[in-house]
Formats: sequence, C-alpha cells, structure tokens
Amino acid sequence: MKAAFEFAVLALLLDAANFADGQAPIEIARPEVEAHRISSVNFIRAAHPALYQSVTLLVEVDRNGVVTSAIVTEGPDESREAAVALAKAWRYRPFVRDGRTIEASFSDYVWVLPPERPVRGNDPFPAIQKWDSLKITLQRNACFGDCPVYMVQIDGNGDAVSTETYPVRREQRRHISREALVGLLEVFRKANYFSLDRTYKLGATDLPTYTTSIAIDGQSMSVVDYAGLHVGMPASVRDVEDAIDEAARTRDWFRPDR
Repeated sequence: MKAAFEFAVLALLLDAANFADGQAPIEIARPEVEAHRISSVNFIRAAHPALYQSVTLLVEVDRNGVVTSAIVTEGPDESREAAVALAKAWRYRPFVRDGRTIEASFSDYVWVLPPERPVRGNDPFPAIQKWDSLKITLQRNACFGDCPVYMVQIDGNGDAVSTETYPVRREQRRHISREALVGLLEVFRKANYFSLDRTYKLGATDLPTYTTSIAIDGQSMSVVDYAGLHVGMPASVRDVEDAIDEAARTRDWFRPDR
C-alpha cells in the first residue's frame, strides 16, 4: 500500500515537472495554428452537406508537430470518422515557446464540402516557346476580418515580386530557378487550368477573393476563387494558389515565430 502511494506521488511530481518544463501541451490560439499547419487539405467531401458544415476537433501535437490525438467536439455524426482520420495525418511546424519546441493543444476543424464539379473541357496546356512571355499572378483580396491582402507576380525569367498592402505594407523580391518554374507550371498543368471555369463563387458576403492567372505566348487564363471549394471548385485550384505562394515564399510573412 505504501509503495503504491509513493508511486502515485512520484507520478504526480513527474507530471508537475513536465508541466514546469513546458512538456505538457500548451494551448495555442487559432491564428498561430493556421500559420503552422503544413498540411493543406483540411476538408472531406459528402453528397449533400449543409453550407459551412464542418467538424471541430481538439488536436494535440508533439514537439515535432506530429498529431498525437484528434477528438471530435462538434460536427455531423456521419462525417466524424473521416474527419478524425484526416486530422491524424496532418502535420504542423513545431510550436515554440522561449526558444524551445513544445507539445501543443488547440482547436482545429475539417470542412465538409460538396463533390467536385467536373472539368468540362480538355483544353491543352500550351508549351512555352518564349520564356519571357510567361507571367503568373496570385491576388489575395480583403475579407471582413484580418485576411492578408497581397499580390504575387512571377515572370519567365524567375523574378518574383510579392507586394502586401494589409495588414502592413511591404515588398519582397526573390529569384526562382528554371527548375522551380517548371515545377510550378506542372501544378497548373495537372489542374487542367485552361479548362477550368473562370469563376467559382459562393453566394455569400465578406469572404476573401483569390484570383490566379497565367499568360504563355499570348494565351491567358484566370480563375476567381470566392469560397470556391464550397460550390464544388476542384481542389487543384487551391493547389495552384498554394504553389504560387510556395514559390514566392509569401508564407514566410505570416509565420509568428519569425
């Protein structure tokens, strides 16, 4: 009995020591969670979901940003199992406090979206004859809230210019290798970009608008995404948006640990 009591006391002391050492999960606020999530897929699809339907989860990650636990706190019963399976595959940049990585806990969510609309055409992706004709852009516009507002322009020489106007004004320039440009074009090609609808728009207000475009040897195409995933926009459109951000490294602006 005495041994059991001593073991229990020791366990409590170890728990207290872990907490004091920052090892116990620390609660993280939503903006920091968004900035740290590496995994871009945060949705599942269902036949007839309600508008803005989602599954909310309590997530815990280890010091490396690997999900160790995902528990549903709210959401439709039929989507919970799939949401947990997706969340357990997520990865986050390690969360840092006082210069040390920490275990963290926070609320995150999985959207429940309608099926993708089929791509109606099959327009061939143009082969580049003149690299100096290439121009790629991404514009992220304002919302009712604190959405960052910025423009990215990338040309065929590999020059990338990112200009932010909100919440601060700043400009960032970098050079992208030809290999990286070819990789970015492949994302457009996989999206069957020239066959997409020009606009995917949800009938709502106060949401951000994302617009991508590409011009190659006189051929051009642009796609407007206004909460497009909620009306069946192919996920490949968001892949294009994210690939442009990745190439220009705009995400570095929004990392709270920089």
